[in-house]
Amino acid sequence: MKKVFLILSYLFWAGILCAQQQQSQITGKVISQADRLPLPGVNVIVKGTVNGTVTNEEGEFTLTVPNGLQVLRFSYIGYTSQELETRIPLSAPLTVSLLEDQVTLSQFDVVSTGFQELSAERTTGSFARLDTELINRSVSTDIVQRIRDVTPGLIVLQDNFSIGAEPQISIRGTSTIQAENQPLIVVDNLAYDGPISSINPNDVESITVLRDAAAASIWGARAGNGVIVITTKKGKLNEPVRVSFNANATWGQEPDPFYQPQMAINGFVDLEVNLFKKGVYNGDFNSFMKTRLSPVVETLFRHRNGLLSDAELNSALSGFRAGDVRNDLRAYFGRPSLNQQYALGFSGGSERYTYNFSTGWDDNKSNRVTEGNSRFTFSSNQNLKLLNNRLQVGIGTYLALSQNQTALPDINNFFPYERLADEEGNPLSVYRSYNERFKEEVRKTNLLNWDYFPLDEIGLSPSRNQANDLRLNANLGYKILPDLSFSTFYQYWTNSTSGRRLQPLEAYATRELINNFSEINAAGQVINNLPMGGILDQNNLNSHSHTVRSQLSWQKNLGKNQVLNLLGGVELKDQQGNGTTKRFYGYNETIGLSLPVNYTTFFRQYALGFTSSIPFADNFTGTVNRYLSGFLNMGYTLKNRYLVNASARVDKSNLFGVKTNQKSVPLWSVGLGWIATEEEFWEADWVTFLKLRTSYGYNGNTNTRATALTTGNYFGAGSNALVGFPFLGIVTPPNPELRWERIKIINTGVDFELWKGKWFGSVDVYQKQGLDLLGQLSVFPSSGFNSAVLNYASTSTRGVDVNLNFKTKLGAVLWTSSFFYSGVKEKVTEIQNNPTTAQIMANQAGAEVPLLGKPLHHVHSYPWAGLNPDTGAPRGILDGEPSENYSRLIQLSEDQLIYHGSSRPTGFGALRNQLDWKGWNLSFNISYRMGYYFRDQSVDYDNINRGIISHADYDRRWQNPGDRTSIPADPGRVDSPRNMFYLRSSALVQRGDHIRLQDIRVAYTFSNPKFRDFQIYSYVNNLGILWKASDRVQDPDFRFTPALRAVAFGLTMSF
Repeated sequence: MKKVFLILSYLFWAGILCAQQQQSQITGKVISQADRLPLPGVNVIVKGTVNGTVTNEEGEFTLTVPNGLQVLRFSYIGYTSQELETRIPLSAPLTVSLLEDQVTLSQFDVVSTGFQELSAERTTGSFARLDTELINRSVSTDIVQRIRDVTPGLIVLQDNFSIGAEPQISIRGTSTIQAENQPLIVVDNLAYDGPISSINPNDVESITVLRDAAAASIWGARAGNGVIVITTKKGKLNEPVRVSFNANATWGQEPDPFYQPQMAINGFVDLEVNLFKKGVYNGDFNSFMKTRLSPVVETLFRHRNGLLSDAELNSALSGFRAGDVRNDLRAYFGRPSLNQQYALGFSGGSERYTYNFSTGWDDNKSNRVTEGNSRFTFSSNQNLKLLNNRLQVGIGTYLALSQNQTALPDINNFFPYERLADEEGNPLSVYRSYNERFKEEVRKTNLLNWDYFPLDEIGLSPSRNQANDLRLNANLGYKILPDLSFSTFYQYWTNSTSGRRLQPLEAYATRELINNFSEINAAGQVINNLPMGGILDQNNLNSHSHTVRSQLSWQKNLGKNQVLNLLGGVELKDQQGNGTTKRFYGYNETIGLSLPVNYTTFFRQYALGFTSSIPFADNFTGTVNRYLSGFLNMGYTLKNRYLVNASARVDKSNLFGVKTNQKSVPLWSVGLGWIATEEEFWEADWVTFLKLRTSYGYNGNTNTRATALTTGNYFGAGSNALVGFPFLGIVTPPNPELRWERIKIINTGVDFELWKGKWFGSVDVYQKQGLDLLGQLSVFPSSGFNSAVLNYASTSTRGVDVNLNFKTKLGAVLWTSSFFYSGVKEKVTEIQNNPTTAQIMANQAGAEVPLLGKPLHHVHSYPWAGLNPDTGAPRGILDGEPSENYSRLIQLSEDQLIYHGSSRPTGFGALRNQLDWKGWNLSFNISYRMGYYFRDQSVDYDNINRGIISHADYDRRWQNPGDRTSIPADPGRVDSPRNMFYLRSSALVQRGDHIRLQDIRVAYTFSNPKFRDFQIYSYVNNLGILWKASDRVQDPDFRFTPALRAVAFGLTMSF
């Protein structure tokens, strides 16, 4: 028996040793044949078996294969599959290059999460990726305009009520109320704290938008609004020096001061004459406030006082009727814009070293005189592989120096018929601040000239802002084992912004302030309490951050066609900022000195007689935000068809609750995927690829203005003459129970490719819930505060993203078409205090006024019952009947108001077509926005009856019985309830739905052996609206200033 046991043991161990000797472990790398970049997620299978693996983010793989002659099959969506016959064991690692399938323009590219690069085919998250070609299709100096109308789920919104405001980015709706509502920006694997406008689009290789929890939750408490991952250009291994150059110039239309509908000048003059006859201006004429009166009214008073004859009055009124200040605004303040952009880059690499250096220069002249901005950028990326490629070291530098300047005076407060220059172009003074009788008295004194000449002010008070943005990063990666890698990343970011505005003594604002703080003694001498000289305002803001992240990555082939990927690590971030604002009086630009002033004494104002202290503008600010995070990500693939992804992250911060468990928030996600076309039973050849996926998890959001502790502003002794000593103004009261905002996201999607890539796309359906949302809420006065920042609301968002692409060849023409539709429906599901009707109706701009059961941005109106046919008075509905009881109509309860819908598009998208033929390329983009409303402007009768010019609807108003119009009659007096009812009535609510031809691009690529690439192109943007639901002339998305057309010409080359 013992001998039998020994024999069996011998045979067992001999079999094991024999089996081991018959198998070998092979390694290799898969790259793209076109650009030599590694391909992650490539399927590597021993043909005829289920033994296989997938490549990691470096394109590398490890696989145990039986010895002897074997056939390895490499397959990757979007590339031609390749079979390689080789004898095992290998004498050296394999390097396999795959050729991109020219028939397929696949969506399954490599996507970056900022932590790792993945094949989109192998993920369960929802991504949108823009490659270099799409990013460079449009011409713009900033990234925001380049991603507009080409990214499913992402919309760029223009603020119609803040002229000059930066456009806002929204990814899948809004899930916060008063916290940060912009997506997180990640550049080269780490969060970027600077403005996205500092990034030069010419330095960008690709952009990935992370839209759901599976894609973005690894970013934790800053991912609630989505994540935009930007990857900059890098050099490539074994590539000779590549020099690239891009230059373009863009000409834009000059501003159109006639865009806003305005009542006729002739009618406005008649209006002022009628108001004068009614005595409306008598109180202003005799007011101690020395109220500014219009030229027409001043002329009428001069005539009444016997200073003008009837003929002189009629002549003057005729001159006013013929005038229009908008003509002078166009002639002297507007111009065509010109933007110039240049970029030069060098890249390449050897067997172990890669590099990319680039520099850019933008020079932009605005369409308003004296305004412009410029930017210089420099970037470098260098990577070195050591220790037989086991150690990788990378360093990067990004510098952006930008400057914007203006010396434009205030051009928004003119009377409509004023002239800024005479027939010969000589500057004229205009009415400003006070009436002419007061200024005539001033001219008899030794005070400074109190007249305002707008044309003389052009270029007189230069304002300049400079921003220096520097980002330094370093990364180190070490392959500990074939399956285990360690990486660490460091980023230092600093931004210094300085502003300077000098208003010299000659400037009207300086002269007015000095005069007002002057006294005239009995001898007629002027005593200046404010020193003679200019006024210099300076501000400086310095911010910096340190970010460190270390992580371990493990990819293991578990056998039986199973692959496991694990990623885990920690991240630390310290962000600080400080700012100063200073004002200098009596400033002499030549010697750079100013004079001291007395901030604590009250001085009598010369014009109005009341007392006031000299304006104190000095201010100091400081912030410190710190974060500590831990994260874990897992990806599991079974038989190349079953996918499981999970991630978790814990964020801690110094911002939130004082208790340890409130200082942190755990956020996580889980995703499942099934690649149906990998199943053995799949027989539908026309379906090349089909993947079903679903995910569930939580992202987060922060509000850096809200903290658990008391915050306040300190004020110096001279900042308030009433107090006279330093004091603290509390900004936020303490709230130790403050919690992080959380965003719950459920996403289900399908990715498909049909007829070998002729059709491909994706469909995503999602639901988001905003929990513990922060906002400013009224509190009991007994607490010592009027309001506090609390967790007080919840929201719900449902939506769908559809992306459909088509590509085919029609003879020598390659036709590519891309369509996307994004639908978003959101509402407030919980709120502690609902707003009052007055708060709802005061929300003319469609801003965030949370209302239970409605979207954050909503439009309500008073019910409209038309005009009284006999009087032309507007009518509403009260107790089911037409009514003119305006005091009660404007106090209707919420359920009596008309709810129209969202003030932001609930459906948007674009259709982009591209034709390629023998070097020629033609593409055009048609965008659309649907399902939203806006409140249109109309005549404001309160302003009219105060002598303020109003909307052109005044010329279409009801005047006689039988008039067919919806514009009410002029009440002939100020009637605020009537006026408010009309301006907030449903008669003025319009649908914003529209379709526009966004742009057209034409390019030609030369075939020249001396160049790798040589292309000239032209680009036209903002071509106009093709259709809109509103009957108004104005663009629904640009209601105050038009979207000006721009034409660009450029060239790009590389050699």
